[in-house]
Amino acid sequence: MYKILVSLMMLVSLQMYGGTTSVDAQAEKDVKLEKGNSDKKDRYPRTLIPIVCVYVDGEVRLTLLEDLGEMTLTVTNQATGEQWSAMNALRLQTSTASGTYFVEIVTGDGTTYYGTYTL
Repeated sequence: MYKILVSLMMLVSLQMYGGTTSVDAQAEKDVKLEKGNSDKKDRYPRTLIPIVCVYVDGEVRLTLLEDLGEMTLTVTNQATGEQWSAMNALRLQTSTASGTYFVEIVTGDGTTYYGTYTL
């Protein structure tokens, strides 16, 4: 049931943000998020993630499945260290350069969600 809900939310969010049915496969990347601290082993397996994250044409887009309160979205190019960050943003302009990017979302209560995507 959760996978169906997430799939529907992603479809709705892509349509809301101007997604098209003929998006180039290189232009769109799903970002699989995990919950926990990326530097530690205390991750939360099988935890439902209340965020759908996708990269589309130089922009990271979030769809929230529940109210998370305040949050900070940060994207870092792992090769160059270049970083983009915004508070309470559902869309963040980033780079279109090839490479691996680290996405981190920290909520006001300190909960961390993170993932990577590669262009």
